[in-house]
Amino acid sequence: MVAQISTKAELNEFTGDANKLTVIDFTASWCPPCQAIKPIFEGLANQNADVNFLKVDLSEGTNDLATEYSVTAMPTFIFLVGTKEVHRIRGANPAALKSTVAQFAKPASSGAFSGQGQTLSGKGGSSLSAATYNVSNSLTAAWSNTNPQAKVLIALCAAYVFFWLI
Repeated sequence: MVAQISTKAELNEFTGDANKLTVIDFTASWCPPCQAIKPIFEGLANQNADVNFLKVDLSEGTNDLATEYSVTAMPTFIFLVGTKEVHRIRGANPAALKSTVAQFAKPASSGAFSGQGQTLSGKGGSSLSAATYNVSNSLTAAWSNTNPQAKVLIALCAAYVFFWLI
């Protein structure tokens, strides 16, 4: 469920847990990209019950939260863990939104299988694969947020290396 807020006091009600992810969507009813990404944001809220999903509607102009977080474009998604900002996405980028939620969300443990477990080799835990997964998510998010012109430049440099140096 996505909760609509407009004040710092309302935000403080959701950011009390220092380890819980809160995603704030700064949006407006007159903003076409905001309306396009709205179903994705709501779908993520339904899939991630352990994450706070909040919406700040700026249709009537700016408010104190938008000023505090220096929101200059819509949509802007602010990711907080507790009260600390850990990531920001400007624009309607579904892939970046999904990967960033997956990166910072901490699923609630049921207690039934909360241990490290064993691999087939008998060595404990899967911290290496978890670290690889987090690196992969951060690389995906970084690539998704990269300027398209920079992506073209990177591709041209790679082609140059491939054709001239190999």
